[in-house]
Amino acid sequence: MGLIKKDKEMTSMQGKVALITGGSSGIGQASAVAFAKEGVKTVITGRSTAGLEETASKVKAAGGETTVFQVDIADTSVIEKLADDSAAAYGRLDYVINSAGTQGEVNVVADQRLESFEEVFATNVRGTFLVMKYTIPHLLKQGGGAIVNLSSGGGLVGVPGASVYCASKHAVMGLTKVAAIDYAKQGIRVNAVNPGGVDTPMLRKFFESIQDEDERKAARASFDASHPIGRAGRADEVADAVVFLCSPRASNIVGIALSVDGGYVAN
Repeated sequence: MGLIKKDKEMTSMQGKVALITGGSSGIGQASAVAFAKEGVKTVITGRSTAGLEETASKVKAAGGETTVFQVDIADTSVIEKLADDSAAAYGRLDYVINSAGTQGEVNVVADQRLESFEEVFATNVRGTFLVMKYTIPHLLKQGGGAIVNLSSGGGLVGVPGASVYCASKHAVMGLTKVAAIDYAKQGIRVNAVNPGGVDTPMLRKFFESIQDEDERKAARASFDASHPIGRAGRADEVADAVVFLCSPRASNIVGIALSVDGGYVAN
């Protein structure tokens, strides 16, 4: 009995606090619910008031406790305050999930707009970097913690027509690996989760940016078929991987790209 009790104590996440960016929909929302089931309190950020309210409702239904902040992490002026407010919400900060992201547009390289490039990098790269920069001191106060950055299969391989998105997600992988090395000895584990196609509003919007209907349908069918499992992933499947990487069960996992992609990258 003593051994069983000790094992439960070692794997418990009860009472920990997680900051989740991009928590108003998709993987961020699913991660908030998954953390709630583990007894983790969450601070959720996003741009959509309605989406944040929906996430908060789902978290509470799962027995969790949450605080929401309406924030656009592309806005550099708010991120330091967000980090401070997130740590203050429950008196600590243990996990940081960088789930906020934008998909950009589908176009060959020469036809990509500079405005789209700047928008994608402001959120996916600069936002992720600044959230890490300003939350890491709070994690260090707790003696460590975990950061999970949402990269993508497009952060490991190229996806036709998605040069800007892929470049941003490759950059997220670079940030993840170096942060992992920088802070491993100080008790902060930094990893990335790399989903393939996941049926989220962002993925649907990505394909909706293709103007020609026939091209759009063909692109989506081809993308779905590129996953050996035979289907797009679900947000909750990715969320389970996010929670695992934060848990004590992942104590020796540092600096990895965990593909949750139905075999997409292996194909």
